[in-house]
Amino acid sequence: MTAPLKLVILGLSLSSSWGNGHATTFRGLIQALARRGHDVLFLEASAPWYAANRDLADPDFCRLAFYDGLEDLGRWAAEVAAADAVIVGSYVANGVDVGDWALHTASGPVAFYDIDTPVTLAKLGRGEEPYLAARQIAAYDVYFSFTGGPTLDRIERSFGSPAARALYCSADPQIYRPTAAPRRWDLSYLGTFSEDRQPTLERLLLEAARRAPALRCVVAGPQYPAGIAWPPNVERVEHVAPADHAAFYASSRFTLNVTRADMVAAGHSPSVRLFEAAACGTPIISDLWEGLDALFSPGSEILLAETAADVLAALSMDETRRRAIGAAGRARVLKNHTAEHRAETVERELHQASLRRGRTRAIASHAAAKESNMAPKTTKRVLVAGGAGFLGSHLCDRLLGEGASVVCVDNLRTGSMANLESALRHPSFTYVDADIVDSLDGVLDGRPFDRIYNLACAASPPLYQADPEHTLLTSVLGTRHLLALAERTGARFLLSSTSEIYGDPHVHPQPETYWGHVNSIGPRACYDEGKRCAETLTYDFARAGRGEVRVARIFNTYGPRLSAADGRVVSNLISQALAGDDITVFGDGAQTRSFCYVDDLIDGLIALMEHDGPEPGPINLGNPTELTINQLAALVLRLTGSNSRLKVKPLPVDDPKRRRPDIAKAASVLGWRPTTSLEDGLRATIAWFEQTGAIRADVRRAEAAVA
Repeated sequence: MTAPLKLVILGLSLSSSWGNGHATTFRGLIQALARRGHDVLFLEASAPWYAANRDLADPDFCRLAFYDGLEDLGRWAAEVAAADAVIVGSYVANGVDVGDWALHTASGPVAFYDIDTPVTLAKLGRGEEPYLAARQIAAYDVYFSFTGGPTLDRIERSFGSPAARALYCSADPQIYRPTAAPRRWDLSYLGTFSEDRQPTLERLLLEAARRAPALRCVVAGPQYPAGIAWPPNVERVEHVAPADHAAFYASSRFTLNVTRADMVAAGHSPSVRLFEAAACGTPIISDLWEGLDALFSPGSEILLAETAADVLAALSMDETRRRAIGAAGRARVLKNHTAEHRAETVERELHQASLRRGRTRAIASHAAAKESNMAPKTTKRVLVAGGAGFLGSHLCDRLLGEGASVVCVDNLRTGSMANLESALRHPSFTYVDADIVDSLDGVLDGRPFDRIYNLACAASPPLYQADPEHTLLTSVLGTRHLLALAERTGARFLLSSTSEIYGDPHVHPQPETYWGHVNSIGPRACYDEGKRCAETLTYDFARAGRGEVRVARIFNTYGPRLSAADGRVVSNLISQALAGDDITVFGDGAQTRSFCYVDDLIDGLIALMEHDGPEPGPINLGNPTELTINQLAALVLRLTGSNSRLKVKPLPVDDPKRRRPDIAKAASVLGWRPTTSLEDGLRATIAWFEQTGAIRADVRRAEAAVA
């Protein structure tokens, strides 16, 4: 999580959900942002239609203000100028002028949030610019898109966007959840009338209702024309308020998802109703489009239908399987598609946009932005060794999100394919099962690379001490093999070294100029000395003029995807606290550490790799906030609400007494500092441990029900 931000959003509507999906999308996102400590001002144009149908005129999670036309926006110029970031939404009235005003007035990044991307691009293709001009896409620092997949590449390649990122709709599981509402319908559909959606609704719901008169069906939503011939067993409901959505879905055995034609053509365009219905545990029958299987697993989490016969077959399934599909769909939303997930994306991408501004100062005006970004972009080809590990998988996801083509090499000794769940669905990602200790000749099929990150090596004492010879060879032979690959392909090479090279330090905090205090024959030496030797190899390679290198000395890092079994202090404390087990503290607990949240660390790695100045030498990456292990344990107990007791064990051999990075060099050379507080980072990590445990339980229950 980033530091609290002041955000201004100019959107179609927050106050009225009548006849649009924008309001519910914004409500979920803004509530998640508010829960994460951010201050949001939402500016909504006064419109008679929405003014007459407001169902949230005074939200308690943000400030909502209305304006009358472009001139009236000037009342909020000071707030826009002072905001950390501004977001302009699609379908805003006079959106081109509003966007120009925001771009001119704001001092921080300005993003465009397109909840209708395929429709927008179709309009631009016809020369229509009702709320976004083609020239503006390059000027917006981020293009948040309702649609993912190849469309993002098109927005960057054809329109010059500096960063097109998927920001799908979502569901708030506190609002959209299973309820005990009485069952009223066999099949429901909730959605505003759309001419291009109606043929699919006719085929999948109305025709199914005609073929099976005993079915009880409902279509809810406004603006349906009077001429539609509704079958007698199809009930019409003009409007369902968001507060009643969960009960509406719970009243249905199944619900239907129908996608607009432009969005079907583009693919990767889920509607908000898809996530909301799934979060309510109601099984979904959906039309087919590319990318749906990257969001839900067909057959187990969602059902697909092309014809009325497909719908009727789904409706005939037994209750056990129906419940299992509903539970699995809800588990998927909890894991990947909550408003919290989307808020994390917004935080991350706005932070990256701020870093880009700070590094380049390239966006001084609309014309300058267009000129600098309209040139075709070259996709970076990146190899991440150890990409299935904790840090490596986060790096893969970030690089893919930034438009890179990523190859992950991992032997899965300590990594996990579960960490790559998101990456494996990305068309620009390739996984290669290989060990860098072995020769890489032939393994990568002669692929060229622009960047090579070496994150391959067990990083926790229990794991790297389990096979010390392999640990040492990974650092030495593995680094040599990757350096040779970098030389052959002309790639820039980054070595992930470690604070362990400082050993049990006599200098505190540790600057990069400190040579360390390491026991070369102790039980930790396989890792400590391996990394020290890897640094030697890397700089010998550079001194010989064989390529560009970067070295990051990484201090303790934590966050989602930490394995509960890898022996690191944060994962140990959290997993023990959540299980109610005794919390293990080694020694007297007075030894200190500094903990950096994973998102901040990934920012630092990428900033170091992309540093284009003279080779800076090793750079410490870590959080300089120091605390004792006892203090960390107390904080974990408080945040988890656990009643676990402390259990003291002897301090391991050569365990450092103090550890804290001096990051002055990272700040001056890279402009990098961590921004996530320990409490915020621990909350996110604890939530991930809780959520993954809950999801596993949901899936087990679903599988047991099917069996």
